[in-house]
Amino acid sequence: MGNLDVAKRRVAFVLIDGLGNVSIPKFGHRTPLQAARVPNLDAIASAGVNGIMDQGEVGLGCGSDTAHLSLLVYDPRVYYQGQGAFESMGAVLAMSSGDIAFKSNFATMDEKTGIVTSRRADRHFEEEGPIFCAALDELKLPSFPEYEVRVRWYATEHRCGVVVRARNLVGTYMD
Repeated sequence: MGNLDVAKRRVAFVLIDGLGNVSIPKFGHRTPLQAARVPNLDAIASAGVNGIMDQGEVGLGCGSDTAHLSLLVYDPRVYYQGQGAFESMGAVLAMSSGDIAFKSNFATMDEKTGIVTSRRADRHFEEEGPIFCAALDELKLPSFPEYEVRVRWYATEHRCGVVVRARNLVGTYMD
C-alpha cells in the first residue's frame, strides 16, 4: 500500500551515448568533452542528479549495445543477440526468427595491394553509402541460391545493416 500523498514526479532520463572518450594531444591531452564548451549540458547537469555506474560487472567495460539493454533492465546475457541485430533494426531491415544480422562497415582498401588501410570508410559517406548498399541489396550468392541478402545504409558514416535469411539457416555452417 503506497503513500497517496506523495506528489507524482516526472523524470527525464538523459543518456548521451559515446560521451566518454580518450584524451587527444591536439586538445591539450583533454577529451573532446573536456575541451568543448557545453553550457546547455552544464545547465542540465547542475539541475539534476548525476552519477557513474557500472553497467555490466563492476570494473568491466561493456559496449553501448549491452549497456543499453542493462539500463532498460534486460540482462544482456539473456537478451543480447549481437550488435548485428541492433544495427539491422536501426537500418529498418525486417528480421524474422532464424535470420542472421551483421553490423557492417564500408572500409578503405589500397587497390594495388588489396590491403584494408582503414576499417572505416570516409566519415562523410552520405552519398556513397546508399548507392553501395543498393548495389549489394538482394545480392545472390552462387553457392547459396536459397539465401536472401538484404543490405541497407542508415543514419551516418560508414555503417550498414546486413540481414541474411534462408529456411533452416540456424545451425548451418557457412564457409
